Amino acid sequence: MTAIISGAVASAKPTTEKVITDLYGGLKALIQSKYNDVQLAAVEKKPDSPAQKAALQEILQDANADKDTELLQQAQALLKAISEQPPQVAQAMGINIDHVQAANARLQEIIVSGEQAVGVQVKNSEFSGDIDISKVKVDAGKKPNP
Repeated sequence: MTAIISGAVASAKPTTEKVITDLYGGLKALIQSKYNDVQLAAVEKKPDSPAQKAALQEILQDANADKDTELLQQAQALLKAISEQPPQVAQAMGINIDHVQAANARLQEIIVSGEQAVGVQVKNSEFSGDIDISKVKVDAGKKPNP
């Protein structure tokens, strides 16, 4: 059950490795071929829903899927592949302005560091006057090549 939830979540991410998507697809196909009553659409749509998780777990237990060695091996392979993935790198953001309407804006002395750091990001915003952005320092943490 954990593999199904983890696979549904992981395969929905745009950065997911093809191996995880393929393993999840194989697990899903195996479940659908062996257990006709098991519908995965609801848990794929809401993988964080406790109600969907509980319903899926109950259906799989009622079908004795927890004793299916082929299914368990496929699920373990998927969980192993997910656990071997590098963690997502969080993006450090100094200032993030989105959907703002203002006359003027003054942003100063912004310091941010991180592998994918961004000092200032402005999206979908309108300013009728001046915008003053100064003294922005971004340290991406990359070492210069000698």
